[in-house]
Amino acid sequence: MNKELLLDIRKTATVKINLNNRIDYANDYILELLGYKLLDFVTQPPKIICHDDMPDLIHDTIGGFIMNYQEGIAVLKHKTINNDYFWAFTHYKPSYNKDGSFEAFITRRKPLPTKKLNGTIEDMRHQISQLYQILKGIENHTGQKQAEKYLEGFLEYKGYDTLKDYYMSFFDFSKDELEEYFSIDEQTSSKKIRRYTNFIDIYSN
Repeated sequence: MNKELLLDIRKTATVKINLNNRIDYANDYILELLGYKLLDFVTQPPKIICHDDMPDLIHDTIGGFIMNYQEGIAVLKHKTINNDYFWAFTHYKPSYNKDGSFEAFITRRKPLPTKKLNGTIEDMRHQISQLYQILKGIENHTGQKQAEKYLEGFLEYKGYDTLKDYYMSFFDFSKDELEEYFSIDEQTSSKKIRRYTNFIDIYSN
């Protein structure tokens, strides 16, 4: 029986991906979560950690944003080497060399916040899972192109310009708050963490 893993808010699961869509770097925490050894993980395509429930279209669309030097967030379902899974609030942004040239992009993963959330986590996950299920079904039946057309129609009907806008509609983050949330670490005070999540509930298990 596959089980759901819960992310530790005081840690950040970080992966660095190059322009060839291969993993250059993974920190200890993401490796611990996934169950991979470093040498078995670096140089792999990032799709290796996408859960089977995830449509290829979502992965490719986010990859397209990044390759166009765009920053954003996503709600993604990942799988471990043992086929367990976890949901992650994922921030992606380009990384630059000292001369200003594009180097790679960084993806950071945190738990889904229980505050700064429009609605409940259960409702959000249900809505996103339902969309993923539909897109995955279309991909399997008629291909990714048709899934892309469905997603375009879905976003237009819901009133969102992009997939990033759809994800952000579930949250009430300012840009500064978003950066603060993804910067939470071992030194962050409990008071600051409580701005974004039910800290005591998470750590009482």
